[in-house]
Amino acid sequence: GHTITYGQGKETFIQIAESKLGCKYVRGAKGPNKFDCSGFVYWCLNQAGVKQSYMTSIAWRSCTKYLRIKSMSDIKRGDVLVFKGKSMSTGHVGIYLGSGRMIDASSSKGKVRITESILSSTYWKEHFLMAYRIWD
Repeated sequence: GHTITYGQGKETFIQIAESKLGCKYVRGAKGPNKFDCSGFVYWCLNQAGVKQSYMTSIAWRSCTKYLRIKSMSDIKRGDVLVFKGKSMSTGHVGIYLGSGRMIDASSSKGKVRITESILSSTYWKEHFLMAYRIWD
């Protein structure tokens, strides 16, 4: 069995995510070296020891497995962030690093990147739906 505590798990999760910076964005890809946004979150969670089945960014909206955070002002390092796209039929997920920074597999940038200042960005604030607290 796993002896890692959730606290260590969060930092492991983030280290795993950051180790994939610059990897190519490919729609539908679930790792280990190519990802789309939900494939990236899925792969990183499983590598960090969380048994999580694959969910699209839309499916994350109805997830009941984790604590749901409704306000962007309450998000913490290690949370999975869920956004809508141009319409509710498209979406995006990423991992919050703290200090307004998110790591995500970006279709527009074509790779895994770190997005700065999401807390002060009109775009991210307007598109934010919820976050999930995976780690205590």
